[in-house]
Parts: sequence; C-alpha cells; structure tokens
Amino acid sequence: MKSIITLLLLAIFSFSVNAQSKSTLIFGDALLKDKRMERIGTVLTVVGSATLFTGNILYWKSYNDNGNNGPDAVKVRNAGHIMLAGIGIMAVGIPLWAIGKSRERHIRIEAELVRFKDFASANGIGLKINF
Repeated sequence: MKSIITLLLLAIFSFSVNAQSKSTLIFGDALLKDKRMERIGTVLTVVGSATLFTGNILYWKSYNDNGNNGPDAVKVRNAGHIMLAGIGIMAVGIPLWAIGKSRERHIRIEAELVRFKDFASANGIGLKINF
C-alpha cells in the first residue's frame, strides 16, 4: 500500500514538473500577444499624435481667423478638448508600445535559451561537456 501511494505521488509530481516545462508553443502564444500589444500601442500613439496636432492647428486657427477681435470661446474650448483627447490617447498608447516591445524582446531571448538549452549556462551560452 505504501509503495502505491509513493508511486502515485511520484507520478503526480512528475506530471506537474512536465507541465511547467517551457516549450516553443508557449513562447509563440506569448510572443503573438505581446506583438499585438505593441501594434495596438503604436496605432494609439499615432492616432493620439494626429489628434493632438489637429487640435493644435484648430486652436491657432481660431486665434488667427478673427483678426483684431477675440476668438470664439466655443472654438477655443473645442480645440482644447481635441488636444486633451490626443494627449489622453497617447498616454495610453506609449506605455502599451513600450511594454509590448520590452516583453517581446524578453520572450525572444528566453526562447533562444530554451532552444539552445543543451548549451545554456548561468552566464549565458556556454559549452557543456558530458561524459
């Protein structure tokens, strides 16, 4: 009876160890997720920059169109809101872009280490000699 319990515990432990091993499929899924994050961040940053630029042009246009008269308060407020929206979109896009790129780089490094796991050492890639 004790040997059966020991055998079952050993089998459960070996299944959990095998489940935690790193494979290229896991890295592939994570890499796709982080590339998607980077792409979304890039798109949001570009859209936010364009929105900020458009709001800035509308703001200066509202001051230059009226000559000596003061600008229309509604136009100035709307241009300010457009600029704030552009800054907000960029504030979301830039961190997504940076985090996605950083994670992608870390995953690529980790995937290379797993691919060359027979040559990996504590300091990087080395040579193992087995006797």
